[in-house]
Amino acid sequence: MEEQITKRVWRFWTIAEYEQEEQWINEMARDGWALTAVGFCRFIFRRTRPGEFIYKLDMVERTTQDEVKESYFNFLTECGIRIVGEYKDWIYLQKRAADGPFDMKNDTYAKLRKVNKIYSFAIRTICRLLRIFMVQIMLFSMVELFVEDPGIIDFSRGMMAGIGIGSVIALTLIWVPIVKKLRRQVNKLIDEIGVII
Repeated sequence: MEEQITKRVWRFWTIAEYEQEEQWINEMARDGWALTAVGFCRFIFRRTRPGEFIYKLDMVERTTQDEVKESYFNFLTECGIRIVGEYKDWIYLQKRAADGPFDMKNDTYAKLRKVNKIYSFAIRTICRLLRIFMVQIMLFSMVELFVEDPGIIDFSRGMMAGIGIGSVIALTLIWVPIVKKLRRQVNKLIDEIGVII
């Protein structure tokens, strides 16, 4: 029987579970599976020596200027760190385990900056979703002003109700728990530092 060389794994993680995702990828590496590509809920691994690589997730905001982002990526390369995947604002970093850990010490300030960046991303995402829902509702509301066909008006009202209910469900069941979890992480790190805000 021929040994499997590559493996595709489908797994869903929320942005608040980035530490668990990072830990899982590192466990795969310890078992001899090196991450080679990522996508929406999709991870591609290739067979390698167990424990050869270690991984870290980082968030690079899309609003960052191209020169700044390129400079950061060059810095990572100079440090022996390779970017093995990008998905949305996330980058997946890889380095040889023999070169030592990514973090030389337990830097609570660096953790706080990272969690705060992720928390800000989640809040911006909620605001974007609210804007999209509001624009859609406004567009369907305008239908009543310009259309006299009762069938189209009923359809428009149904769409508004669906969008409204959908947005409330999405925000309360998905995004509010994510933001709460991230906020708890921020508060915990602030308590570790001993800063009063």
